[in-house]
Amino acid sequence: MKTGILCTFALLGISLILVAGCTTSTPGNPVPAGTVYNSATPGNPAPGQDTTAVLVNGTYSINVSVYQITPGRSLSGSHTVDVYVTATNTGTSPVQLRWFSKITNADGVSFGGIGVSHGGYGAETDPIMTGGSETPRDYVTIDSDQAYQALSRGATLNVYFVTEPLDSQASVSFSTTWTLDPAQFA
Repeated sequence: MKTGILCTFALLGISLILVAGCTTSTPGNPVPAGTVYNSATPGNPAPGQDTTAVLVNGTYSINVSVYQITPGRSLSGSHTVDVYVTATNTGTSPVQLRWFSKITNADGVSFGGIGVSHGGYGAETDPIMTGGSETPRDYVTIDSDQAYQALSRGATLNVYFVTEPLDSQASVSFSTTWTLDPAQFA
C-alpha cells in the first residue's frame, strides 16, 4: 500500500516537472533592468533633486538629472507639476528613452507613474547620440489641493526609464528616485 502511494506521488511529481518544462515564455516578459548609481538604496534616503543618477548596463550609459520642476494649477482645482529630466548619453551607442514620472507626497499618496504621467504617454527623447542630451517634458496631475499641499512637507520623484529599441538592440529598464525640494511647492 505504501509503495503504491509513493509511486503515485512520484508519477505526479514527474508529471508536474514535465509539464513545467514544456511551458513557454510569454511575449510580455519583463524588460531586463540596468543598474542605477546615485539613487536610493534600502536603508538610504533618495538623493536630492540636484544629484545626477547614472544609468548603466552592458550597452548603455546615461546620466540623468532633474532639470526643472514647475508646479502649476488648473481651473478645476487640480495641480499640474511639469517634470523636466535631462538625459545625457555617456555611452558609445545611440539611445532613445521613454520615461514616466511618479510623485509621492508626504502623506504617501502617489500621482503619475507608468502609463499615467503625461496623459499616459510619458516623456520621450529623440535618438541621443554619444555626448548628446535631451530634456523633454513629462507632467503629473495632482488631483486635490490637500494632496498638493502635502508636497510642501516633502515629496519624492520616481522616474521609470525604458530604452526604445534602436538598431535591433534589446530594451532595458531603469528606475531612480530623487527627493524634491519642498520649497518649490510652498
